[in-house]
Amino acid sequence: MLSDQAFFSSDISFTSYSSSHLGAVVVFIVCLLGIVKLVPRLDDHQNLLLTRSASVFLSLTVLIWTAVHIAFGRFDAAVNLPVSICNLLALFAPLLFWQPNRRRFEVIYFFVLSGTLQAIITPDPDGGFPSYGFFKYWLVHCGLVVVVVHHLLAFKLYPHAKGILRTFIWMNIYILCLIPINIGLEANYFYMMNKPVNPSLLDFFGPWPIYILVTECLAMIFFAIAYLPIFLTRKQRLKVATIVATEKRNFKS
Repeated sequence: MLSDQAFFSSDISFTSYSSSHLGAVVVFIVCLLGIVKLVPRLDDHQNLLLTRSASVFLSLTVLIWTAVHIAFGRFDAAVNLPVSICNLLALFAPLLFWQPNRRRFEVIYFFVLSGTLQAIITPDPDGGFPSYGFFKYWLVHCGLVVVVVHHLLAFKLYPHAKGILRTFIWMNIYILCLIPINIGLEANYFYMMNKPVNPSLLDFFGPWPIYILVTECLAMIFFAIAYLPIFLTRKQRLKVATIVATEKRNFKS
């Protein structure tokens, strides 16, 4: 039977910083470096086709994972609804990335670069290697980062500082929407009711509900850190442009 195969198993445990974890991170880094090198070699149409294909792949990954769960009678609405921020972004990726839009991309950028990267460093997957839950987790989280970085570089959609506040507002709207779901299903989406089983940054933020308040405060810091590369890039470009303009004036005089 399929359920006896390792890929379809739901009983394989996952250990943080194990060989499977480190292997997934290595593959992620290779893919990230590959997309950075690939972007300049493609024209706008090819980059758009690539980001659309990747977004459809992310959405299908979530849908197929859900379908397999349902097929084996493992689907639990309190655990398996695709409403966690990463699953939600992956599920609606075709809508979010189909056409480049800076205002929309700003929010996605800060969510993914501040939250999804943490999920890669301190993962909490649905199973260990080689289960389908393991592959779904890494495809979604690593895939989101790769697609966001590609979108950023390919279409020059550099976020603005004010996008940090806009993302913070959207985050709290998202949290408010999750409250009735968590209460009604006795669920723990976005870890609002309990901390994750595997070690995470939340372990340092005190007991419930203190860690939620601390996370709210730290969210702005994480968003600011995600904005730092953009800020430094803009500052460097402004400096170069100023030097070039000065040299032109000196040459004319």
